[in-house]
Amino acid sequence: AEPRATPATPATFEEVYRLHAPAVHRFCFSQAGDRPLAEDLTHETFARAYAAWERVQPDPASLRTWLLAIARNLVTDHHRRRGRWARVFARIAAGEARDDVEVLADRRDRLRNVTAALAALAPRDRELIGLRVAADLSYREMAKVLGSTEPVVKVATHRALNRLRSRLETMS
Repeated sequence: AEPRATPATPATFEEVYRLHAPAVHRFCFSQAGDRPLAEDLTHETFARAYAAWERVQPDPASLRTWLLAIARNLVTDHHRRRGRWARVFARIAAGEARDDVEVLADRRDRLRNVTAALAALAPRDRELIGLRVAADLSYREMAKVLGSTEPVVKVATHRALNRLRSRLETMS
């Protein structure tokens, strides 16, 4: 059996950081294209690695790939969030150019229906939908907030969204 990583003391983790931070930063920069963002993603990678060190006990031989997997997930999450917001802003910008009274009335109607459908859901469903849609949290972040596991939160959120869709369909 290969030796496992030693506990993450500040000295050992400082060595891990010194050895692998340049590669992690280069990867983050290659994916984000923005130095300050790459620095933030690199910092977050090592913060998450330090927090998970005892639980994961990474193999020293695969330490770099483990760190890069964390960085990759962070970059992916960043792009997803940025993409969601870009789509929202694009819709807003497109709507501003052609909104008339009829369109605004239709939007208010739909908003009223969504609000009523949400109010009819159980508090847990409203909370899950609020964290996922309104707060734009990942399932991992939701699990941390709710003190649950990511798979449980993912399934529960999927079911809550299906219940919301069903209510909205009956209102149409």
